[in-house]
Parts: sequence; C-alpha cells; structure tokens
Amino acid sequence: MVVFLGILSAALFGAGDFLGGLASRRTAIFSVILIAHSIGLVFILLVAPFMAEEFLLGDFFRGAVAGISGLIGIALIFHALQRGPMTVVAPITSIASAVIPVIWGTAYGENLSTVHITGICIGLMSIFLISRVRSESSETKEREPLPPWLITESLLSGLCFASFYIVIDGTSGPSEPWPLVSARLVSVCCLLLIGVFTKRTFTVSSPVLPLIFWSGMLDTVANLTFLMATNRGMLSIVAVLTSLYPATTVILARWFLKEHLTRLQVFGLLGALTATALIAGG
Repeated sequence: MVVFLGILSAALFGAGDFLGGLASRRTAIFSVILIAHSIGLVFILLVAPFMAEEFLLGDFFRGAVAGISGLIGIALIFHALQRGPMTVVAPITSIASAVIPVIWGTAYGENLSTVHITGICIGLMSIFLISRVRSESSETKEREPLPPWLITESLLSGLCFASFYIVIDGTSGPSEPWPLVSARLVSVCCLLLIGVFTKRTFTVSSPVLPLIFWSGMLDTVANLTFLMATNRGMLSIVAVLTSLYPATTVILARWFLKEHLTRLQVFGLLGALTATALIAGG
C-alpha cells in the first residue's frame, strides 16, 4: 500500500508540474500558483471533515510551516519551468528533495534493508540520468554547461520540497488531511497579501484556466497521497518513490511538447522502474 501511494503521488506530482509549467509559460507565475493553491484549498477543505478522525492543533501548525516551504519551492520550480526545459528542472529538483529526507529518515532511526538501499541508490541514479537532456547527436551542445541560475533555482526548490516532506512527516495519521488544509491556507493567504501589497492583477485568459485547475487538483491530491504514505511507511522510502515524478514530466513533455528524449533518459526511466520494484520487494 505504501509503495502504491508513493508511486501514485509521483505520477500526480509530475503531471501537476507539467500542467503548471505550461500555464506559467502563458500567464504570470504568481496568478498560476495563487489560483492553483486556492483550488487545492477548496478541495482539501471539503474532504477533510470526512477523512480525519480528529483535529490536532499541533499537526495543523506543522502543516502551516510545511506550507511556507512548499510555497517557496513551487514558486521556484514554476519560475524555472517557465525559463528552462522541463526535462532539466524537474529532475534536478527531485534529486535534492529525495536525498535530504533519506538522510533525515535514516538519521532518526529508519532501518532500511539491503534491497531498499539498493533500490534507493538506483532511484537516485535514475533521476540523474533522466536529467541528462542535452542532445547526444551534437558534440557542441554536449559540452555546454547548464545555466548556473537554472541549477541553483532547481536545487533550492528541491531543498524547500525536502523541508515540506520532513515537516509533514511529523504529523499523525488520525489528523490527515488537516495539515494539508493549513498548508494550503497559509500559502493562499501569503499570496493574497503579496498580491495586495504589490498591486498585482490576478486575471488570466480563459484557455489557461483548465491547465491551472488541473494543476492545482493534481498537486493537492499528490500531497494527500504522500501524507497518507508517510503515515503508513518510512519517509526515506516514500520520499524516493515520490521524487521519481520527473519520469511523468519527461514522458508528458516528450509526448505533448516533442522535447528530445536521449538514450540516457530512457535508461533512467528503466532504472526508475527497477528501483520501484526493488523498494516494493524490500
């Protein structure tokens, strides 16, 4: 069940980031995040009373702290997705968001089997391979370094997501999904305050709204499945499975945007499947 939830979370995160990236290329990033998070808030607020067994103020507060980290992370990744190729940004971000929770989990007593460790290592290597998006057919392009701003922004986004994972992992199962309610509430309130003080406009064109709507819905459900997985299993395992979401982003970018998929990326996708199988069997 934990492995299934982790994989589902990865698929939803990848699809949500893909749609959010497309929307941010057509309208202001600020409006994309605000509307997407508002949609997510409404959805999670409607389902929370029917899912939660109890309301815990401590978990609600932890969710708020996680929400701030998540907001910064999503702002950074959307900005990077707007200016750089999706098949670079998402993998780099996911490496940072996977490694830190693994270190945190093992440092605080999570015992991993040899099979789990092997699967995690293959998973991290797979993410690295997926991130190699430069053309293999052009020697000149192969030698070109990735833009420093793109690497920095993607890594910072990953650090923020890792913080979100760690903080939200500290909540308890009976209170889910109330921590996500506070996370979304904080992010929406912060965005509204920023919008008011900076006098930003929130209008977007009608063709972009479906992209934003589904981005917000998929991202919220992805967070919910991640929360359910961490409450039922080890953070170090769930974080790695969830961080394989670039596979979804890469496939969607290849299918809809015709972005180039190299041999290394193909090997990375196969490695991701292998890593999932090992983690599930461990």
